Amino acid sequence: MAEDRPSPWEQAPERRKKLAHKRAERLARRAEYWGKRLEAARQIGPEAVASLTFDRVRGDFDRLPGERRERAYLALAQALDAVREAHAE
Repeated sequence: MAEDRPSPWEQAPERRKKLAHKRAERLARRAEYWGKRLEAARQIGPEAVASLTFDRVRGDFDRLPGERRERAYLALAQALDAVREAHAE
């Protein structure tokens, strides 16, 4: 009778949700959180939006490994230069 059922070591664990699904839900919650904060900052003014955006970027950059962080900082600097050039008068 025990031979009919495979042992627990031979079966993959059953998950209630797929890991990709859990990750997608987490990212959606995170996007909603930052969307609400950004909307609240827009009500205050452009300085609040800039400050919030900088805080978010800084937090995301701090979690990146060394070389990827350097590339991200370079990309951000280029984006800021492009914004400055586009709005310079």
